[in-house]
Amino acid sequence: MKSLFKPISNMFSKKDDESSVQEEDASKQQNAFVKMDDNGLAKRYCDTFSAIQAVQTKLDKLLETKDHIAQDRFDSLHEQYTAFLDKHRPGLIKLSDEIDRRIDSYIEDKKYAAEKFTEIKKSIQQEAKLLEDGVLSKEEYIEKIQSFKPEENEYKQKYKVSQEQIAILKDAKNNKYTPPEPAPETEDSDDNGQNSSENSEQNPVQQKSHEVYTGKDVNIKIESGTNLSLKIDGIALPVTANFVGTHRYEYVLIDHPAPYTTVKPKLFQGNKILIECLFDGQIFIFSSSIIELLTKPIRAVVLEYPKELTVKTLRSSSRVTCRIPSTIIFKGSGKESIINDINANGCRLEATYQPTEKNYIAKINDTIKVQCTFPGDVEIYTISGVIKNIKKKQLTLSYGIMFTEISDSTKKAITKHLSTLKS
Repeated sequence: MKSLFKPISNMFSKKDDESSVQEEDASKQQNAFVKMDDNGLAKRYCDTFSAIQAVQTKLDKLLETKDHIAQDRFDSLHEQYTAFLDKHRPGLIKLSDEIDRRIDSYIEDKKYAAEKFTEIKKSIQQEAKLLEDGVLSKEEYIEKIQSFKPEENEYKQKYKVSQEQIAILKDAKNNKYTPPEPAPETEDSDDNGQNSSENSEQNPVQQKSHEVYTGKDVNIKIESGTNLSLKIDGIALPVTANFVGTHRYEYVLIDHPAPYTTVKPKLFQGNKILIECLFDGQIFIFSSSIIELLTKPIRAVVLEYPKELTVKTLRSSSRVTCRIPSTIIFKGSGKESIINDINANGCRLEATYQPTEKNYIAKINDTIKVQCTFPGDVEIYTISGVIKNIKKKQLTLSYGIMFTEISDSTKKAITKHLSTLKS
């Protein structure tokens, strides 16, 4: 019963004072949240919803204990609680309406971006067909494809942004709010959000994390003109070529390998080629078979579209293998896990789920928390991170996590633990 007599003036007290709901004129409040960005609107909605729920719970408890407190005290608290609810419920409805309006707007933006992106892709496929039929030269094809790239990237980014904002606002309507990821401090950063030059000095040896894609998930995101390293069956010496383009799921087009005179006898239909290249901070590796060697009207090799693609992402700091018991916290639920490798920037951990826990399995780009205790240390450390890749074997998942919020004391604990493993 003591909780009933606590003042409600601090109902919205949080560590972040800006998130508190102030008692303000309704019209000013309306203007205020209309001008908010999506994250601010989502946070305001969740804070308001939670505060209303808390006051409603207090009001319900007050009614249950009516016979045990003085009438004047009951009347005073009852008036306080009902006045609070009467004041803030209309604001919650307006916040909800604004969220719905923005979701509808983003859905339209997403649809438009998808349509434009599809149109550009069709144009690219048309140019590839013209190249294949000999209407265009390779140089004309590459020039034309490059002219499509700015718009292709623009609409791809617009689609992604709309999709992300819809997710933020829909989560808010379900009373879930995840703070936005902190922006990297410098433009020259690696996959862990760390300065590349700084890491290269501290960790001169780079490791590579990799993902393997198969079937319809194979997507060769390489720009025309990218240099390729080839290993052709029957040829021992190093061979290079330039990437021309693809028709997804049908074929890959590269120009004539060099040295051409040496490798020409091995460029027959069905011969195998292993291709590797570095593009945009990633190494792409795939195998293919030759469909046809073209000499007229263009000099090119047509390859089968690969059934498997390995993508290695360069990582600037090495992780150390370990086995540390941990807990993943996602959607408010804790799940036992094991950290298999770790450094101050991220870790890989593994968890096995039950069929009933499928709704609590995190996906790529989800934000989670990891709790763990290092051997010889009694303190429980909590780290926030974003899932960057997932390896799945039935209901056992291995998460690659990039840390986004980690305290100095946690970094020191990790460094200390790593030193014991390396020694």
